[in-house]
Amino acid sequence: MASQNALTCFSCLVLTALALAPGQARAGEPDELSAPIPITAPWYEPLVYGTEAPPPEKAQAWVVYTNFDGGEMNWCGWGNNSPQNNCSTIMQDTVLPYSGDAGQRAAIVQIVRKDFADFNVKVTDQRPQGIDYDMEMVGDWQPAPQGGFAGVAPSLDCWNENGGEVSFTLDYTGSSNGIAKAMLQELAHTWGLEHVDSKGDLLYPTTESVLDPTFKDVCHQIVQLDNQGNTVPDGCVCCNQHSLFCGANQQNSYRELLEIFGPSVPDLTGPTLAITAPAEGAEVDPDFDLTIDAIDNNSPQLLGITIDFAGPSAFTSDKSFWASPAELSFPVTGVLPGAYTVTVTAQDEDKNEAVAVVNFTVRDPAPSGTTGGGTTTGTTTGEPDPTGEPELTTGAPDPTSGGDPVPDPTADPQTSTAGSDEDESCNCRTDATPTAPLLLALLGLLRARRRRA
Repeated sequence: MASQNALTCFSCLVLTALALAPGQARAGEPDELSAPIPITAPWYEPLVYGTEAPPPEKAQAWVVYTNFDGGEMNWCGWGNNSPQNNCSTIMQDTVLPYSGDAGQRAAIVQIVRKDFADFNVKVTDQRPQGIDYDMEMVGDWQPAPQGGFAGVAPSLDCWNENGGEVSFTLDYTGSSNGIAKAMLQELAHTWGLEHVDSKGDLLYPTTESVLDPTFKDVCHQIVQLDNQGNTVPDGCVCCNQHSLFCGANQQNSYRELLEIFGPSVPDLTGPTLAITAPAEGAEVDPDFDLTIDAIDNNSPQLLGITIDFAGPSAFTSDKSFWASPAELSFPVTGVLPGAYTVTVTAQDEDKNEAVAVVNFTVRDPAPSGTTGGGTTTGTTTGEPDPTGEPELTTGAPDPTSGGDPVPDPTADPQTSTAGSDEDESCNCRTDATPTAPLLLALLGLLRARRRRA
């Protein structure tokens, strides 16, 4: 049972939002690979449920709701940490929204999904209706009380016997990977998993870890942190749960989650994709916007999008990642006149694909100093470069849209840099040398906005 001091300290937190640009690191922020910061608040003694409960008769699919938008946490009675009414036994105050943009949120969720890939656990940023679920509150809590930590789970629920719970992850780092790994540990605590003495396991008690810890299919000693922050052997709490797979005071994180939730069920539904401009059969000026509407049945989702232009100014882009749901608008400048077929392909995280195709014509530009006849986008002056190299415009993504491409956070983690996973570069592949500037302009000047439900 939580101590009164811990309860009082936690419920009186002053939560202060930090205004950060996407990917901007905070001065002096922790590095999750080297700074031994406790992931779970070491001073908090969680409520415990189901210590004598038997294993579930059959595994049950589960849903995790990641709440990045903040909210008021309520006292709903002692022992009540249910997510439906934002109930919490340790936090009766406002959790402010996570400081990252839509792309960072989607990147965090993708990392969490990757570590749940073997289990029947679905992750969404939309609050479920009519079913039980866990809620992970991800918010900006500054300063962290009593020396700092990355998160807290109010309860330890053996075998997930008590059902839906609320746990908390602090906005403690600019690294999507650091936030995701803290989330995974707090969620695991609400399912009866305890700290273990393995830096490669997601239940290691501090942020001093390997780059990509996972739920290990190995029995590890259960531990706690001493007053110096060192791991020392500890007795188990959910002993019945652990003993199904391991000896005394040991835990197999992977096997226990598989027993509770069962193996994963693949998503076989592809994204919905539409090219909304230019319209089919349209005639456009050499300067126009290519607009795409992309949404997936799972939210949020990182969609890998490629674009193929077939026509006088031809190119094929490499895959770039964008947070769904979104409307993407690509300004295209100085295209040679002629007939074009544009093919857009979107692939979701489960490799389901959607393809959209549009055919249109780029008209000849009006002669210099004259007004083009029949145009719908205004006056065009000058001629395209006769070599076929499009004229580039200058500019930057709409700063209100969060519209830069998102790197795939699950790709080759060993080459990543801790705390700087927001590398927003893009790579492009072209079919002919003169088309490269067009592609760079198209990707570099993209405007995107979060699609409203």
